[in-house]
Amino acid sequence: MSAKLDLNTFLDQTFFGIDTLTMLGDVDDFIEFSESNIGWQKHRELRRAEQKCNDTEFDDPRLEAQYRDQILEGVEYRFDVSLTQRVRYAGLIALITTVEWVVLALKRQSAFEFPTKPKKKNEAAHVLSVLSREAALGLEQKIVLLETLSQVRNCIVHAAGLLASYQYQPELRQALIALPGIKVSNLNFLGDSIEIEAGFLEGLIKDVRVWLPNVEKAVSERGLLRK
Repeated sequence: MSAKLDLNTFLDQTFFGIDTLTMLGDVDDFIEFSESNIGWQKHRELRRAEQKCNDTEFDDPRLEAQYRDQILEGVEYRFDVSLTQRVRYAGLIALITTVEWVVLALKRQSAFEFPTKPKKKNEAAHVLSVLSREAALGLEQKIVLLETLSQVRNCIVHAAGLLASYQYQPELRQALIALPGIKVSNLNFLGDSIEIEAGFLEGLIKDVRVWLPNVEKAVSERGLLRK
């Protein structure tokens, strides 16, 4: 038998991370909707391409086979590489932006003066490092991951995900060695570039939805935020 809800007690409670969870949920929904829609559109486009191939007549069977391969490969590339990677790029950018919004908001609300950010260090990672130290949160692994993902985001934004055009490609290549789910590949035939694998972002969001609201709760309960 479920316990009866005391509405007054419920309304008097302080809830941490509700806005954060909502924003992360929006990113998760965007990825799920976009990828499922791409899959559905791909099947529809493949059927249409097959019909187009069947309706086109060639005197030379070799030309027919070449034409069919070209049409079908074009569909596969469009939906499996071009659209899919762009959706995952957008999802990663949205996720990192959300984390930065939350973390930088905590900095603005903090009851103490933050030390100067080290050169080249991501601002949100710096803030998390300080909060982790002040509140004894043990976020070292999360901070390293955030810094790596911020590098990936920067490569996408400033260099279209192409490592040859990214200023800090040696550091990024090294960081990606220890990050399953994102790798360097030539999937788009444009040279070494960022490839985000299926399911990586969804798993990442699931993890962030646990630890990020807990950071908000911990720093508040330890009196690190202004009243």
